[in-house]
Amino acid sequence: MYSVILTELGIGVFEDEKFLKAFPFSEPVEDYVFVKKGESRLSDLAKFLSDVEKGIEVNDKALLSILKKKSINVQLMSEEDSTKIQSSKPKILETVGFAKDENDAMSKLREFAISLSSSKVSEVSESPDLHITQAINALDETDKIINTLSSLLREWYGLHFPELDNIIDSINGYSQIVLKGTRDKLSKKIFEDAGFPESKVEMLTLVTEKSRGGKISDANLSIVQTLAKQILELFELRKHLEEHVETEMKNIAPNLSAILGTAVGARILARAGSLTRLAKMPASTIQVLGAEKALFRSLKTGSQPPKHGLLFQHASVHAAPRWQRGKIARAVAGKAAIASRVDYHGGGLNSMLLEKLNVRVDEIGKKYVEPPIREVKPEPRRDTFRSNFKKPKGKKRKKFGRR
Repeated sequence: MYSVILTELGIGVFEDEKFLKAFPFSEPVEDYVFVKKGESRLSDLAKFLSDVEKGIEVNDKALLSILKKKSINVQLMSEEDSTKIQSSKPKILETVGFAKDENDAMSKLREFAISLSSSKVSEVSESPDLHITQAINALDETDKIINTLSSLLREWYGLHFPELDNIIDSINGYSQIVLKGTRDKLSKKIFEDAGFPESKVEMLTLVTEKSRGGKISDANLSIVQTLAKQILELFELRKHLEEHVETEMKNIAPNLSAILGTAVGARILARAGSLTRLAKMPASTIQVLGAEKALFRSLKTGSQPPKHGLLFQHASVHAAPRWQRGKIARAVAGKAAIASRVDYHGGGLNSMLLEKLNVRVDEIGKKYVEPPIREVKPEPRRDTFRSNFKKPKGKKRKKFGRR
């Protein structure tokens, strides 16, 4: 009986516990991982075993699969033999010639374990879906910073030009005007260059002349203009992040992007942790991602569970009437679960998923046009409650007064 033993440093062939030949790995970590994934060719080993007429046993399922593809008649060792090999591995490495002695074998196994862990960390860090997670988190944080700075800018410059806050809603346009300086330097041409419509330009020109705001010093104006400049730069960064997320999502998860949209899909992916974890989640879990607090509160108190979490940002769910949102969110989550699995296995874009989702959303909209009528349970009558209530029997307590 021939025994083919896979180790971390190479492969050894034995005949009835007698060493025959060794096939060392040139790059132990890389070659070992290739064997475990079934991607290694092992042509030299297959050529050596092709002339063997006796039975051949191997200690690893991946090695078994590789040799069977080479049309070599092999079988898997018993669990007892595999355990025995694992416990005596330093001795086997010494016998095969991969190590000088058992101490050297233990040292090389330790180095292999450290290198394998480092390679796995590098592999995980290079995962593109984790970079999408960081990009969408950066986008959300950028929005928070823009909102905070916008409030400060409107309050500060509003002391000098308060009427501007009620006319201009866009913080981008507001920041462009702030960069032009004080209100006495603003003109009709500046408003037109900023892209405002004609009706708003005339209104801005009028309020500029009749503004009741106070004067602003050059030092304060300089700081306010710096805030405005930072806001405009953050808008450019946000635009770049948005384009990056859209491009990466369409490359890595095209089906998920088609079902949820690039922004919502990226947020769902970030909350799940990775595309691998998202592909393993059931549709019911995807439906309530982002509403974990409400879900656990409902489990604790017995209240109504949440019908949607981050999926509320989906256009079909957000625009639907209140009584349809739960059903639409369930349909969207179901298709998103299928889409994530197709993307995980690299199946390419499947347009049928989006078409079936649209059909289901239309069906829900037609079937549930009116909100459902909830039956109100009548409250129990007080007289009935009192008649059914019986005082517990027992001795009457004595009343003690003053002596």
